[in-house]
Amino acid sequence: MTRSRRRAREAALKALYQIEVGQVLVRDALFELRENNEMSEDHFEYAEGLVRHVTAHGTEIDELISDHLKDWDLHRIAIVDKNVMRIATAELLYEPQIPPAVTLNEAIEIVRKYSTIESGKFLNGVLGSLLNDTPKADWDPSNREQDETPEPEEPVVEEQLTAEDAETMLKAGAWKVRSE
Repeated sequence: MTRSRRRAREAALKALYQIEVGQVLVRDALFELRENNEMSEDHFEYAEGLVRHVTAHGTEIDELISDHLKDWDLHRIAIVDKNVMRIATAELLYEPQIPPAVTLNEAIEIVRKYSTIESGKFLNGVLGSLLNDTPKADWDPSNREQDETPEPEEPVVEEQLTAEDAETMLKAGAWKVRSE
């Protein structure tokens, strides 16, 4: 596998978006993922694995994320932000070879690309807190399997946004809220 799985993570994000917004079946989203993305077989398999983890363990993943949202409800978070958090949480729970610093860094970079810079700060706080409730809380790099993804510097875990901060950002148009 090449050095970066970011393309696979981005492809998984697109498939999850189709599943949630377009009400597309998982198998159809994965078929389209394979047909319309130029990526290696290894990257496709990684993206497929992420989609399957998120869809198979969605309730558990959403509950874990919700437990770490201060004064905020998961259903009020933008779909892209929510699915990036789901992918990162799935990696933290079900991909033991990926260092947690890589998972958090990738999630932040992807959400900044597809959403907002403010979303990156928000995800950093939520995922940094959530990490403590995963098997990777006490990550020991010396025990990690060889991974092709270079480990970035440890991300700085910023304070989570309060409901008041989030409301201010919402009023300023930083986030788009989907009506239920």
